[in-house]
Amino acid sequence: MRGRPAVFALATRRAAAEYLAGVLLILFILLMIAYTIDLAGNFPKLRTAAQRQGVFLPTLLFPYLGQRGVDIVTRMLPMATFFGVFLIEIFRRMRLESVMLAAAGATPARGFAALLWVALVLGSVHWALETRWRPAAIWAQVETGFGSYAQRFPRTWRDNTWLVAGDTAIRADILRDSDAQMRNAVIFHGIRDDQLQAIDGAARILPTATPLVWQMEGVTRWEPGNAGTGAAPLSAPDGTLDLALIPEQLQYHDVPGFYLPNGPLHAIAAMPDPPENIADIETAIWRRRVAWFLPGVVALLAAGLAHLGFEGRRVLIPHQIAFAAAGYGYTAAIKTFWSLGELGTLSAPVALLTPLLAGLAVAVLLIRRAT
Repeated sequence: MRGRPAVFALATRRAAAEYLAGVLLILFILLMIAYTIDLAGNFPKLRTAAQRQGVFLPTLLFPYLGQRGVDIVTRMLPMATFFGVFLIEIFRRMRLESVMLAAAGATPARGFAALLWVALVLGSVHWALETRWRPAAIWAQVETGFGSYAQRFPRTWRDNTWLVAGDTAIRADILRDSDAQMRNAVIFHGIRDDQLQAIDGAARILPTATPLVWQMEGVTRWEPGNAGTGAAPLSAPDGTLDLALIPEQLQYHDVPGFYLPNGPLHAIAAMPDPPENIADIETAIWRRRVAWFLPGVVALLAAGLAHLGFEGRRVLIPHQIAFAAAGYGYTAAIKTFWSLGELGTLSAPVALLTPLLAGLAVAVLLIRRAT
C-alpha cells in the first residue's frame, strides 16, 4: 500500500509531467534542426511538384513533413529522452525540490517513481514508432516520390541484380514493388557443387500461389558442359522453379530490415532456408522487441547521472558536462551495437540486450547510491 501513493502522488505526477515536457522540448529542437536540413534540399522539389500538379504547396508539404517527422522522432527519441530528463533533473535539484520533499518525509526513491511513468509513456510511443508508424511513414514517402527514401527505394525495375537462394544464383532485373517479379533472368543451378548443374534463361519469372515455387516464361537452357563453349542455348518449355525465395524479398530488396513492415519482416525471418541478410532481419525484430524498454533505461540513467553531478546543493558544472557527454556516448553506443548485429558480427540478442542491460545496471547503481 505504501508504494501506491509514491506512484500516484501529486508530486510524482508533477515530476513526470516535467520530465516529459523536457523530452518534448529537446525533441522539438532536434526536429526543427532536422527539418531545416531536410527542406534545404527537398523544398524546391515539393514546390515544383505543386506547380506541376496545380495544387497548393501545403497539400504536399504538410504530409511530407508529417512523414519525415515520424522517421526523425524515431531516430532522436533516445537522445531526447536522455537530455530532457537530464536537464529537468538538474533544474529540479537546483530548485531544491528534492530537499523540500525530503523535509516533508519523502524518501529519495520516491522521486524516481516519476520515471516509471516516463518509461511507460515513452516506451509505448517508441514501440509504436519502431513497429508501425516509422515503416508506414517510410513507404508513404516512397509512394509520393519525395525525399531521400523515394530515391533510395523506388518502386521500379533494378537492372542486373544478383540473388542467391540455396544452391541457385540468379542474375536478373527485379521489380521492387507489390507485384514483384523478375525479367531477363539467368539462373545458375548448383553453385555449391564442384560444377554447375545447368544454366537457364527466362524472359520472366513470376511468383505462384505455392510458396517457394516460381513460374518461368520464355525459357532457354544451356546443357551442362556447353555453357562456356559458345554453343547457342536451346529452347525449353515453360515450367516452375523451386527457389528459396519469397516475393517480399524482391519487394524489399536491399532495404534495411528496420524499415520493413511487420508482415514482410516476419515472413522473411520465417523462411526455412535463412536468406543472406538474416542477421539484419533478426536484428530488426529484436529492435522492436526491446523498444518498450529503451526510453525507460535511458531516463533512469540520465536521472542517476544528474544526481551524481551535485555536491550537496552545489551543482558541479564540469561534472555535469562530462556526464552529458557520457550520455550522448551511450546513445551512440546503442546504435553501434545495432550495426554490429545487422552485420552479423554479434547475434541479434547480444547486440540489442548488451547496451540495454549495461545501461540499466549503471542506472540502478547510481540510483542506489543516490538513495
